Amino acid sequence: MVEDPTLILVVEDNPANRELLVEYLEAERFDVVEAGDARTGFELFKARRPDLVLLDVMLPDDSGFNLCRRMKSVSRRFVPVVLVTALHETADKVEGLGAGADDFLSKPIIREELVARTRSHLRVKRLCDKVEMYQAELARFNQRLQEEVDLRTQQLRAALADLKRAMDLTEKTQQEIVERLGVASEYRDQETGNHVRRMSLLVHELALACGLSPESAEVYRQAAALHDIGKMGVRDHVLLKPEQLDEGEVELIREHTIIGASILANPRTELLHVACQMARSHHERWDGLGYPDGLKGEEIPLPARICTVADVFDALTTRRIYRRDPLTPEEARNDILQGSGTRFDPGVVQAFDQCFAKMAEAWEAAEK
Repeated sequence: MVEDPTLILVVEDNPANRELLVEYLEAERFDVVEAGDARTGFELFKARRPDLVLLDVMLPDDSGFNLCRRMKSVSRRFVPVVLVTALHETADKVEGLGAGADDFLSKPIIREELVARTRSHLRVKRLCDKVEMYQAELARFNQRLQEEVDLRTQQLRAALADLKRAMDLTEKTQQEIVERLGVASEYRDQETGNHVRRMSLLVHELALACGLSPESAEVYRQAAALHDIGKMGVRDHVLLKPEQLDEGEVELIREHTIIGASILANPRTELLHVACQMARSHHERWDGLGYPDGLKGEEIPLPARICTVADVFDALTTRRIYRRDPLTPEEARNDILQGSGTRFDPGVVQAFDQCFAKMAEAWEAAEK
């Protein structure tokens, strides 16, 4: 990318000094515009937008200090102003800095010093311009991101509205809608639908083993299809990333629990109430080290405790983007038994162990 020519504004009332400054700068291949008074200098500053200003302190119609303040007040970008002066008193330098000056150059002008200071300030200027450019790009990116988030939010709200309207349908139609929404939450995964079907069967068997009635276990089975519905709100490049996630991406993944609970909030049926508990709390741990709420022990709703064990069993025994070599069902069983009392509810783990044969059979049936 070819950079625009560097433009320097010289404001100096003494023609000889001004001519000398212009000569030195043009010899270094800088473009130069010049003014002999404050009024002309200010008009050129606004019209030509120079990259640097060399400003004499003593001008016929105003002081360089006042002109520096005016330049700094009207410029929205950083433009270094170097005061050229024969004044050497500390008070003069303090006033110049207070006016916004970035440096001082003492008269008589030494060419080498002029060139060195000019190039130094122009390097700073270029860096500031890049920062401003990046900030503008970031602002545009944030705007596009917000628009995308708003669009996704509208889509989620539309899905919620559709789901609530579905409550007036027959039980069979309602069940089909729930299952299809569950599949939709896994749609971007290569295992489209399989995880949802396995989870429904595993949760059903585990709920029965935990002593729930067949009617309640059926509600749990249907609700399990929606436990990961919040993934609809997670970006593809994070959700499908094969490499290890960084801290920021981990936090984005974790938000799927809150998004899912928001989608299912204010339920009017037992099915959606159970599904909401599963969606929000299926990554909580018995020892309180889970997320999103850090719930501990029986603070975690029972539907979520059951869903957690089933979800981990399925995750361990199936190939995922982040793990190519799944465990056998027996190996996954041992892993879950080791997590009893820390990651998992001991009672649910005991029920899991007792019904392991049925769960393994259900898992294999769902795989076919």
